[in-house]
Amino acid sequence: MPVRLPVPDSARLTALAREVALPHTPRLLRVAPRLFLMTLGAFLLLALPLAGLVSQGVYSGIHRSFAERSLRESRLVAALPPVVAALSGNAAERANLNALMNRYGAVLGADYVVVTDRAARRVTHPEATRIGEHMAGGDFTAFLRGRSVTETVQGTLGPSVRAKVPVVDGRGRVLGLASVGFLLPRLRDVFRDVLRAALPWYLGALVLALVLALLVARRVRSEMLGLEPEQIAGGLRQYRAVLNTLEEGVLVTRAGQVFVMNPQARALLGTAGGTLPLPWPPGLPLPAPGAGPVTADVAGRPVLLAAQEAGDGAVVVTLRDLARVRALADELTQSQRYAELLRAQTHEFTNRLHTLAGLLHLGETREALALIHEQSARHGAHADAVRSLRHLRLSALLLGKFDRAAERRVTLTLDPLSGLPPRLPPSVLDLLELASGNLIENALEAASGTPDAQVRVLIAADPEGVVLEVRDSGPGVPPELTDSLTRRGVSSRGAGRGVGLALVADRAQALGATLTHDRVTDGPRPWTRFTLDVPLPGGEE
Repeated sequence: MPVRLPVPDSARLTALAREVALPHTPRLLRVAPRLFLMTLGAFLLLALPLAGLVSQGVYSGIHRSFAERSLRESRLVAALPPVVAALSGNAAERANLNALMNRYGAVLGADYVVVTDRAARRVTHPEATRIGEHMAGGDFTAFLRGRSVTETVQGTLGPSVRAKVPVVDGRGRVLGLASVGFLLPRLRDVFRDVLRAALPWYLGALVLALVLALLVARRVRSEMLGLEPEQIAGGLRQYRAVLNTLEEGVLVTRAGQVFVMNPQARALLGTAGGTLPLPWPPGLPLPAPGAGPVTADVAGRPVLLAAQEAGDGAVVVTLRDLARVRALADELTQSQRYAELLRAQTHEFTNRLHTLAGLLHLGETREALALIHEQSARHGAHADAVRSLRHLRLSALLLGKFDRAAERRVTLTLDPLSGLPPRLPPSVLDLLELASGNLIENALEAASGTPDAQVRVLIAADPEGVVLEVRDSGPGVPPELTDSLTRRGVSSRGAGRGVGLALVADRAQALGATLTHDRVTDGPRPWTRFTLDVPLPGGEE
């Protein structure tokens, strides 16, 4: 099994630059720095607000936790017997209460434990000089109604989170309040500790994102053949311009899927609204790469397909409208026919001139004049016969065929009932010219060499359209060719023939016309008859 070696980006880029002129991009706008900076910016724009929200949530959680702790521990202090006794008037307990509360605060880890009487005057305080002063800040009415509150206030020791819990004696009387508080700087220290612990993870995520951005940039650059996005866009525009201006349809298929389809291919296949990739059209043969073109029928239209290998499992398929190809071939055939007609006329007129020259040298002027009058009458009769056709090119073609018939010693007759309306669609006229040239030429060949060789032509219009009928006195179509006579390459004349009738049949099918042939008897002899019925669009006549 062959091993496929990777081609370096520089080599692929050099090869591509030989085929396509790539737009220039500044060095600072390379895709790797762009991705790196975009990732960094996106991370900062997203992570910093997220970090702020998380930090706010963490700080609110810490604040809420300390508030709940303050309330819980304040209730414990309010329920202590020494506190109740001191506020009930026990002097000894009151004298020792401040020292006891300071020790209790140290055990709880609180910044202060304050006990007040009903008038909110401090009975205990970490600073002994403030005992007896009115407690600062907050609500001093709720505890008198037996309610506990938590609050954040500016106290004498600074801003703090504290709770106020009423101290109640055994008879339910409010004696004062107990308050355990935590200064806000302590909360901020806890918050900083949390952030300090999370910061390495945050920085690690940032570094990981930048490393991944760098790896992705390198991978993208490798996959893009070392090109920048602007260069790829410019190349794509050039690629589209080439594909969309081709006359042929172009498909690129891989593994039974169509990945590229230009507008001409869409028009031929009738898939204008399909979104790529599409499965290979069913019923359409896929030619083998390099094996030569094949023909197919797509929506009643003959199409010529050819395929070439493009590498990486891709196959490029070209589609050509076979009718157009055959039309070009028909134009070439018609040109050759006109050249043959001109040659026949030149040959005949040369012979006539030589005859006239000989008669004049012999002094037989009367015979020379008779010959001139005879030729003039014959050509005048031919001109009068084709005048009813009313279309110059068709009339000229028939005049040439009269000379061609004389060269082959065949009597060519245009039916007196022949005639066409002055206006016909160009497509109908083209078909009549094509069919007349081919059918009359084939009839002349078939009748040539037979006794009393004759060809009769009728070109006329009726309410349903235009009919072209060509009869010849030849031997007729061989029975083995009756069903295949209009196929390309099939002919009773041997190899290398069989193009004209195939062109006529294809053009007739495209216009909805019918081409038939049969064997009829008219008078004492049989005739081979070819009939072309052409409908006129919109009932034109």
